[in-house]
Amino acid sequence: MNSVIKFLTVSLTALSIFATLPASAKVPNDKLEEVERRKKERGGQVLGQRVGKKIGAAFELYSEDKVNEALELLLEIEPKGAFDKAYVDRFIGNMYAGIEGKAPVALERLKKAKKADVLPFTDHAATIKLIADLSLQERDFETALKHYQEFLDFSLDEDPTTYLRMANVLYEMKEYDKAIKPARRAIELFETPNQNPYIIIMASYYESKKYKEATKAVEDLVKVFPENPKWWTQLGSFYMTTEDYERGLSTLELAYKQGFLETENQIKQLAQLYSTNGIPYKSAVVQEKHLKEGLIKKSRQSLSVLASTYRNAKEFAKAAEYYGQAAQLANDGDLYKDQGNMLLALEKNKEAVVAYNKALDAGVERKGVVYMAIAEAHFYQRQWKQAHKAIKLAMKEKNTAKSAASWEAYIREAAERDGVKL
Repeated sequence: MNSVIKFLTVSLTALSIFATLPASAKVPNDKLEEVERRKKERGGQVLGQRVGKKIGAAFELYSEDKVNEALELLLEIEPKGAFDKAYVDRFIGNMYAGIEGKAPVALERLKKAKKADVLPFTDHAATIKLIADLSLQERDFETALKHYQEFLDFSLDEDPTTYLRMANVLYEMKEYDKAIKPARRAIELFETPNQNPYIIIMASYYESKKYKEATKAVEDLVKVFPENPKWWTQLGSFYMTTEDYERGLSTLELAYKQGFLETENQIKQLAQLYSTNGIPYKSAVVQEKHLKEGLIKKSRQSLSVLASTYRNAKEFAKAAEYYGQAAQLANDGDLYKDQGNMLLALEKNKEAVVAYNKALDAGVERKGVVYMAIAEAHFYQRQWKQAHKAIKLAMKEKNTAKSAASWEAYIREAAERDGVKL
């Protein structure tokens, strides 16, 4: 499922030094009164004068991008009261959160600030959320999940990003069934559609081997994000996984018409679906077009597959052409034999003999079959001696000795009627 999981691009937003609740906080109307009560309950405290001055000085340094100097000043503070300690710990934790490799130090400070439980409502909620974000960043999924839930319970904020990250955490924990619920809630809450929760739902169903549900999830992705080519191709692949080849074809055909199929494998997948749905001619035309354009690389396999597809479409001239190209590229006797068969079907007996002889020169496993085909091609040209010579060679091969013997008598009779003695 790597091709799917790589689309799972849930990322942490930039961590702000003075992180607060999201500007787009979604507190339900029936919870607004409770939020106001909590804000009042936790308000009223101010920093001590000495600590306040140093905090102000540190903020000025930070504003001038002097992060190290600001941190140095903060680390010198020795606050006394519980509120001052929590405020300083939060400030230091937030600053460390923005420095690469300092997440563990940041978490230590932030957890102390949270444990004190004295910060104003907004600051306390933001601290909880930042602990969750940093824990996710550090792949401490249990801690992250716990604090995302705590943030929701405390802030009463129906934040879609929080639900999305909870779904991401549960997915990473392989709790696939549980990941779907917060992902769906995130979809409900995002004002502008976000593809990540849809991806988590799809990937969760896939990892649970619930392929029909996973396919439905990709259908939703195509409906909501029709401009994204990867969901069309992914949906086509999922239909093939569930053996719904008709829908797979219609999906990839629509994607092709919109110019969404851009890779060799995608074109081959479309061609395969045409063949599976009993439309070999369209399959061959698509293959030939992109072979000539260079998207499909010329190889023994690609040319022989194209030839076989044209053969299935009863386009024997095209089949002969591409069997010949494949045979020449690989010096493959069996492919020259296939070319000869197509030419024989077209009654191009002279050209068929040339192809069959090339097959013998290149080497084939069942020579007798080729000798019999050569005899047939000469027979139709009334070239009795050449036909007889070829059938005698076929009689020497174990696999064709019996059938060649009956042919030998028939060739001899036809030659005698034509006045030729063998």
